[in-house]
Amino acid sequence: MSYKSYMYYPSHSPIREDPTKYQLLRGALALALLLVACDMLPTDEFEPTGSPFSISSNIEVISITGDPDTSLLGPTTAAIKMVSRTSGVESDTLPAGLLLRRRSSATQHLLLLKDHRIAAQTSVTKAKLGTFCCNKLRAIPDIGDTFDLGPITDNAELQQIVSLVKNKDISRPLDAFMVQRAVQMVTDSTGLTPAYVDSLNALPADTTD
Repeated sequence: MSYKSYMYYPSHSPIREDPTKYQLLRGALALALLLVACDMLPTDEFEPTGSPFSISSNIEVISITGDPDTSLLGPTTAAIKMVSRTSGVESDTLPAGLLLRRRSSATQHLLLLKDHRIAAQTSVTKAKLGTFCCNKLRAIPDIGDTFDLGPITDNAELQQIVSLVKNKDISRPLDAFMVQRAVQMVTDSTGLTPAYVDSLNALPADTTD
């Protein structure tokens, strides 16, 4: 003999009279649980620390945002918009190891593992930055997410990844995501393993000038 489980509602129950209210109640409960879960995200997660970085005084940074374009220098693209403060083109280098500090706690901090040479024109100029995410429980940056130039990381293991990857070709998606995992092993877990260091060492050399 089989048995079925039923939820009992009294005959005068408003839920029985209107099933739609029951569905709305369930939806509200699910939303409440989601909000509680967001509040329970770790408070000791990775935060940018290190040596201050200042871009050339001849370049005005207008904004740094998430961007839908792709980059060969990292799996998550950010866009820096800038303009020259002089009558000519002004250049600078955003160095490997530079962190981009999120403005919203809902979003991940970002890390550059490659030097990025940028050139600001006398009109607003956009440059793509290939980056790596540092807080896996937060949202991947989108167009509406904004950032500031942060410090050059002083995290020893992130510095190790910089030294391992700086001269490697990470343009292939599988290689880029392997490096992404290495970053989050440091920022969101217990750190790099010797086997993973060997994998980073085995990446192909970057042959671009």
